[in-house]
Amino acid sequence: MNSAIAAGKVHSEDAVVSDFDYKSAVRSILPRLAATTHESDRLRRLSDDAANALRESGLARMITPKQFGGYELSPSAHIWACAEIGNVCSAASWVLMVCVAHDYIIGRFPEQCQREVYEGDADNLVAGSLAPQGVIERVEGGWRLTGRWQFGSGCDHSPWFILGTKAANPEPDGHIIHHVMVPRADVVLDDTWHTLGMRGTGSKDLVVTNAFLPEHRVVPTFPTFLGLSPHGKAPTYRLSVYSGLPAMLSGSVLGMAEAGLKAFVEATATRKTPYGVVKAMNPIMQKRVAESTAEIAAARRLLDDMCDRFDILMAIDQAPMSARDRIQMRWDSAYVVELSRRAIERLFAAAGAHGLYEGNAVYRAFRDINTACHHAVIDFDTVSNLMGQFHLTGDLGENPRAAPFA
Repeated sequence: MNSAIAAGKVHSEDAVVSDFDYKSAVRSILPRLAATTHESDRLRRLSDDAANALRESGLARMITPKQFGGYELSPSAHIWACAEIGNVCSAASWVLMVCVAHDYIIGRFPEQCQREVYEGDADNLVAGSLAPQGVIERVEGGWRLTGRWQFGSGCDHSPWFILGTKAANPEPDGHIIHHVMVPRADVVLDDTWHTLGMRGTGSKDLVVTNAFLPEHRVVPTFPTFLGLSPHGKAPTYRLSVYSGLPAMLSGSVLGMAEAGLKAFVEATATRKTPYGVVKAMNPIMQKRVAESTAEIAAARRLLDDMCDRFDILMAIDQAPMSARDRIQMRWDSAYVVELSRRAIERLFAAAGAHGLYEGNAVYRAFRDINTACHHAVIDFDTVSNLMGQFHLTGDLGENPRAAPFA
């Protein structure tokens, strides 16, 4: 952990603050988002009203640069917001999580690119896919981009896209992996999103063919994601992307788990067996609820602790974050997700035949969490290996040129 954190020299209340009351903004739209959940699921994309609610509330610009009307808040604000919204709508929570996480990166691009993305539309939702599934090659005046990217959550509402790419012919000492910004006119949406869960996120494939990218829309991944971009003008953009993204994702998943637990307890309190025995009196049912409640509560405490650490790191404002801070945040995020998954799987197994129907809140939490936890940044096996490797060797095996998204 950063020495300043460990020594208690900086407190989270010293972090950068804003006049934007994001907690009130979240609470004001929860009923509206709850009312859109089934429609988003049916449409297999976020409903228009849910997207409008996220934009109109100001939540879509929590981490957008102040220069363009944003608030440049700590990731802690975004994590908290996604967890609360996850209690009422998985799709809205996930799309907000992904799109504002992209703002966390875009604030590190050259100002000319930021101006193109945000000027006149600070409340936009910017979708994309960060895995380097496309290829760029040098041409006169910039780059050419071609590729297909999976999992473009929120793409139906996005005017711009951030995409991960590999350089076809990198310089001997240059970066292989880059991230780029592409306008909607250059992107084709391919509706491949037929899945177990997270249906309302509309995470379709994104296809780009031979699109021209000027220099200011292309950045090398490793220094940018470490917080070393010369274009990042606020503490928010000097934090690690490798730590921030998994933490943001874990907030959404925890919110879904809290919703599933609440629904299970409410239903089980009145459920009866065919013989009239109240399920709530079953010792096995009581044990399941006790264990799952403890796991979800522990996950919430861990999430709150991560938020405090982000606020402290914002106040310290020293890039790059240490390898220890980065891997600890990544591990804690994966563990929040793992605790949430275990808790809901235990409850779903006891939900009975009624838990198999569309519209059942426990079933929704089960399928959405089991879909969300397949995201690469919180894959439990991968992150366990990284954490164990760091404990045993002090090394994360990072390659600054290849910049693995790990």
